[in-house]
Amino acid sequence: MKKMPSAATIAVFLLSCFSIASTGSQADCDVYAATGSSFTVRLKHVLKDSDSLRWFKNENLIFHRRSKKVIIGKNDDVDSTGSLKLTQLTKNNTGRYAPQIHRADGTSAGDLPSVRLCVLDRVQKPNVTMTCTDKGHVNFTCSVGQNEKITWFMDDEALEEKEKTLTREIKDVLKARFSCNVSNSVSSEISLPVQQNCYATLQKPHVTVNCTGDSEVTFTCAVSQKDNYVEFKWFNKENKQQESGETLTKKTKDVVNTRFFCNVSNPISYHISDPAVQNCFKPSFPTELLGISIWVFIGGGAGLLILVIVTATVCCVRARRKRRI
Repeated sequence: MKKMPSAATIAVFLLSCFSIASTGSQADCDVYAATGSSFTVRLKHVLKDSDSLRWFKNENLIFHRRSKKVIIGKNDDVDSTGSLKLTQLTKNNTGRYAPQIHRADGTSAGDLPSVRLCVLDRVQKPNVTMTCTDKGHVNFTCSVGQNEKITWFMDDEALEEKEKTLTREIKDVLKARFSCNVSNSVSSEISLPVQQNCYATLQKPHVTVNCTGDSEVTFTCAVSQKDNYVEFKWFNKENKQQESGETLTKKTKDVVNTRFFCNVSNPISYHISDPAVQNCFKPSFPTELLGISIWVFIGGGAGLLILVIVTATVCCVRARRKRRI
């Protein structure tokens, strides 16, 4: 007993046949025309008034005229040369059109050239959508219909890729413009250009100060437009890098008067904040005066005092010597 093929096997076979038939039917077309347009199938024969003219679509007779009398169809279906006029085309007009001519004595004019016409819809204007990935790449996707060809452009230069989705590393296409052209045998349209916006143009950040009692202070770098690729770096007033990250935490007594800046950057922009100083701890004895360390003043005062003492001592010694003389 033979085993019957499964329903799934039959379905796959039918789909394969349909795919082959669809591909073949369009590949066999002699000429293409767009829906809504007009097309004339040329009669490559000099027609006489006494001739009998027939036009067939596939195997169906669609026009017949004998000795200038129309038997099937309308007078306007052909022009003065006997060529077949097709107007307001739809996909139903797809098919092979063949003429047939018989002379007044009934003899055939022979095999005349036929034309296989394929009617296609015009392509729609495509759109390009952009998607940022987590791995530093950006995908550009072109909206496209079936059996339509794609050509990608970067800054108006054609690319080799022909797939629906185009992938690039973000750092390589920071300001590049991408568009796609879709086409079939009767029309073509190009999209508006699109740029990546995975990286935002950063604004100048500002630093906020938060105290944990009077023992620790946390500086936070705030930026209005933040994406996944922003880098934060902290610097002190000597321009020495401290740490990386959105926040910086220090012992308050270690940074009493230290000024901190934060730098934010991504591959297309960077900015530096204004300086920020902790306000959590204020020593009873000032460490700075007029922006200058208090020890400078103390050292200067001590030096001045020593100079005064030395000068006074020298003067006293000279005065005693004069008295002895």
